Amino acid sequence: MSVLANDDAFSHHAPSWWGNRLMIFIEGAAFAILAASYFYIWWNFDAWPPPRTHLPDLGIPSINLLVLAVSAAPFWNAARLAQRHERPVVVGAWLTLSGLFGLGAIVFRVFEFKALHTRFDSNAYGSITWAILAVHLAHLLAGTLETLLIALAMLVGPVEKKHYADATVVAVYWYFIVISWVALYMIVFIAPRVI
Repeated sequence: MSVLANDDAFSHHAPSWWGNRLMIFIEGAAFAILAASYFYIWWNFDAWPPPRTHLPDLGIPSINLLVLAVSAAPFWNAARLAQRHERPVVVGAWLTLSGLFGLGAIVFRVFEFKALHTRFDSNAYGSITWAILAVHLAHLLAGTLETLLIALAMLVGPVEKKHYADATVVAVYWYFIVISWVALYMIVFIAPRVI
């Protein structure tokens, strides 16, 4: 039986649980609008990407996809330890590792812009692909910063009960970041090659 069986911080009874899920829903809707815009713009072109624009590279974006997929593991472990109210330094260490994965993904994202082989102001293709990467980058930055701040709180203290819930909430948000990038990666980097 879980240590937190009667603790509402990790269940649908807590306002933070609802806030996190609603934020994910809203941001997921924004990603869906970006994806719909991408395909709408594509529909209006005879060739995609447009003539004189190379297909985006797969190297760095694929490595970044792998980094993001693997990053879910330390987040999962940090959330599991937080739910059991393990020692704060242990939870903080796992969150720090998670944050390092986030920093790595941010660095790779910078190189992904170059892998698009277009500028944001070159044409509609450039605008929508840059917008997709930039909006997801904003999520990476926010998720990584929040993770590192919670890790710092766990490592330095004083640690309150809410910090354990925060560790779980940030992990769920990170799963959203990872899953959304899998879909967006398929749209931006794979779809032009297969459709």
